[in-house]
Amino acid sequence: MAVQSGIFKVTGAIGDEVGYNVEGKHRMRKKAKKVRRSLATIEAATDFGYASKAGKLIRRAIRQGLNIRTDNKLTNRLNAALLEVLYASSEQRGSRGFKPEALAGLAGFRFNMQTELSQLLNFQPKVKQDKNSLRIALPALTAEDIRHYKNTSHVEFKAIAVGLNFNEAEYQEAVTDKVLIDFRKPAEAKELVLPFKAGKDETIVALQITAYHELNGKLYKVDNRKFFAADIIDVIPSLPQEEDANIVHHSQVQKKPLFQLHGDHTCVTPQKE
Repeated sequence: MAVQSGIFKVTGAIGDEVGYNVEGKHRMRKKAKKVRRSLATIEAATDFGYASKAGKLIRRAIRQGLNIRTDNKLTNRLNAALLEVLYASSEQRGSRGFKPEALAGLAGFRFNMQTELSQLLNFQPKVKQDKNSLRIALPALTAEDIRHYKNTSHVEFKAIAVGLNFNEAEYQEAVTDKVLIDFRKPAEAKELVLPFKAGKDETIVALQITAYHELNGKLYKVDNRKFFAADIIDVIPSLPQEEDANIVHHSQVQKKPLFQLHGDHTCVTPQKE
């Protein structure tokens, strides 16, 4: 292994040499003449490939609705999370597949590694399946209830639902709904309604929060990773088509909020038709 010291750095193969980057340092090494792979190595590679393809499918599907900056380790983090789900689904190396119930382990996954929803909110959002819709109730919120940047005037909540078929490597069009909360107005309960019937495929529901500040009548996004987040809040497994019951889904592990809502926020949730 040698360190590249020239002006022009090489990445990739040149003849029997390979250039690569490790933690900002460019190195060179000889190509391996022959790689001996054991059965265990082949099976592990097969499992990793399956998880990687699933991760790529999720990223493509969720990207349709997501509009925050993700970190540069997202691909590796998601692959690692999916490998855990794969191992929890089966002990058969090299021929594993996702069990729908094991996919609940993805709940809580963060698309912004630095900040998770529980750091911004003092309540845990829950997804309710109501016939052909997925609903997420939001209590009446003020600036006291959401951790935000000092100049924040508005906070946007956006829900995203996607259906995924990992065996066929297909996904449904993302469905979204969003509400904008103006801190200068009286707090009122809101509801996000996604016209999405879960059950046919594996359904992933993500909730995104972004902050804005108003200047001269225009809204500008607060581009600080500490004040925006997007997490998977629920994974609804595929069900036999004849099952059509109203279910409250909540696969994410319960977390203690960082702060409490002011006063009593009990209220009737407005309904969208």
